[in-house]
Amino acid sequence: MPRRSPGRLRAATPPTRATTARGLPGRTAHALDRLDNPHLSSAEVADALREWAEVVGQPQRVLSAPYNDWAEFIGPSARAVLEDAVQVLGRAGRPLRAELARLDADFERKTSHNPFADPLRPWWARRWCH
Repeated sequence: MPRRSPGRLRAATPPTRATTARGLPGRTAHALDRLDNPHLSSAEVADALREWAEVVGQPQRVLSAPYNDWAEFIGPSARAVLEDAVQVLGRAGRPLRAELARLDADFERKTSHNPFADPLRPWWARRWCH
């Protein structure tokens, strides 16, 4: 049975357009889509980046309110997806790392360290928001 060349196989697959967001350039988005991981697709990472930016953009009084879904649930879950993406991207993740550094600095400024939090959790989940 004849075998199709890799070039013909790629040509038969329709190209997908990577989803970009602020801080997620096209090269990084394409690198994410090449991973073939639905949890870390460019669309998922772009959504997580938008959510993290929205959480960080909240005023300090909102982030420090008791029983706050922004800082307790939405932010940490979005930031976890972004951390996974940064870990697997390697050099292609530099622009994403730069954007995260800026957002993380704002989040750290608006929240404080929780000494009672589980030390095994990531730093963003150990911030005291109330």
